[in-house]
Amino acid sequence: MFNVQYAIDAFGELLKGVPATVFITTVSILLGLVLGLVFAWIRIRKIPVASQLIAALVSLIRSTPILVQLYVVCYGMPRIIAFIHQQPELVSKITILPNTTAIITFTIYAASYFGEIYRASFNSIEDGQLEAIQSFSLPRFASMMRIIVPQAAVSAVPNLANSSVDILKNTSLLYTISVMDIMAKAAVTASIGFRYLEVYTDALIIYLILCICYMVFFWIIEKFVVGRTARLMP
Repeated sequence: MFNVQYAIDAFGELLKGVPATVFITTVSILLGLVLGLVFAWIRIRKIPVASQLIAALVSLIRSTPILVQLYVVCYGMPRIIAFIHQQPELVSKITILPNTTAIITFTIYAASYFGEIYRASFNSIEDGQLEAIQSFSLPRFASMMRIIVPQAAVSAVPNLANSSVDILKNTSLLYTISVMDIMAKAAVTASIGFRYLEVYTDALIIYLILCICYMVFFWIIEKFVVGRTARLMP
């Protein structure tokens, strides 16, 4: 039978994992937004070699499970650092903090998805507008910021919101690399009292609340972008 009192008592323990989950999610999203812009710019400009490398990386990230990526970064980074320093013995001495591993992995993951969202949004703009900017010899940067970027942002924000919420949900795997997040707290708490249903119901509720908070935040951003675009556009 479902023990309501145990669920209530365990809820507070699980809340202790919320800061780690929110921190890693938010930092990864912010860094991913910036790195994703770089990825998109390189692919839009079709920069030789770099464009192909970014395309291969994006394809790799989008075609493999995030859990596998976490393990590859977790166990691969010490080897990469040792290789760079040409000191194989460093492998056993280097310790990468779990939170660092999580942020690196999720930043690359986010950038791969965000970059494609940016690129698709930019490509959705009619070629005629870009041609008009060139034909009238308008300042390129100012024209892009006033005409192209606002339109691209309108279509990009909802997709960025969906991907960001997916990132939040995927952080439930971080306990596998010893990050003390919500799921790590849940696993420990459930194993103590053997009340798995109650504890994981608590985890479900917490993740649901967090997802709603992120969705509301992006909804506010979307309304702001739409309103600003309507004012800027003639």
